[in-house]
Amino acid sequence: SLGGGMGGRAMSTKQDMEAHQYHALANSLLDVMTEELERTEDERDDFEVENSGDGVVTIKITGKGTWVLNKQAPSQQIWLSSPLSGPIHFLYKESAGGGGAAGGAGGKGRG
Repeated sequence: SLGGGMGGRAMSTKQDMEAHQYHALANSLLDVMTEELERTEDERDDFEVENSGDGVVTIKITGKGTWVLNKQAPSQQIWLSSPLSGPIHFLYKESAGGGGAAGGAGGKGRG
């Protein structure tokens, strides 16, 4: 699972998986999120999503701001930059059943 919450905590950078595993999981997550966000883009005039193809997804909402999801390979995290909540960092962790899930793992003041 991706674990943690908002706050100024320092994150461990221990490498729990091989780099190719991280990239496969992160790319898959960003692709699924892009597909869902593109559905919203099709339904709304004020919403724009762009997947750069190199680990960065940008979401723009007219009058609200720009959100950026991106891979951070050195720490094996996904980072979300939000104009509303600030930065949030996500770290993958295996669950007891062998699968993974998402959760915040970082915080304000880091980006």
